[in-house]
Amino acid sequence: MKSWLLCLLLPLFALQERTYTIGEVMRNARQLHNDSTIVKVTGYVTKKLRGNNYLFEDRTAEIQVDIDPKFLPEKPFTDRDEVTIKALVEYEINKPITLKVSRQVNND
Repeated sequence: MKSWLLCLLLPLFALQERTYTIGEVMRNARQLHNDSTIVKVTGYVTKKLRGNNYLFEDRTAEIQVDIDPKFLPEKPFTDRDEVTIKALVEYEINKPITLKVSRQVNND
């Protein structure tokens, strides 16, 4: 009975999102990329680079994020507004680590 209950509850624990810092994402990028883990990061979009690429930073580091316009919030935000993104980690050897936003950006 206990093992059956554990089997039912285990997927619920796996679906809970963990909030990462950018520093943690960068240190664990290879593993997060291989696991196709969606990371939740809170910080500031400080600069638009080109196209859909932005510079995103928190107190630990900065990273490039690719935000499709359909995931941008309707209410505009500035570099002083804290936002939360949920993204996939893109990791390739000899290339910068980036995040590809996969859900709506929240700036509440």
